[in-house]
Amino acid sequence: MKTQMEIFGGTCTARSFEQDAAGFLQAYAKRHKGRAFSAEDVTLAAVDAGLSPIDLRSWGKVFAQAARDGFIRRSDVLFRRSLGNGSLTPGWVGV
Repeated sequence: MKTQMEIFGGTCTARSFEQDAAGFLQAYAKRHKGRAFSAEDVTLAAVDAGLSPIDLRSWGKVFAQAARDGFIRRSDVLFRRSLGNGSLTPGWVGV
């Protein structure tokens, strides 16, 4: 049995949601450097830009990796969750 590469040729260049989302988050954090923003600000802006995973909870991994990589850090500013139960959550700051 032949593989798809053997049948169709070329290389698979499909990007994952995580790669696209990480790039979007890094650009968003750079534009908002030094100012607090909520995770929902980013996810809703991404949805408006056409970048949306099947499950919005997929953004959690993206934020965690961006924080480990030093692109963002937690903020002292609290934001009310508009997509969830309305509870308060710390925001993020682009560094």
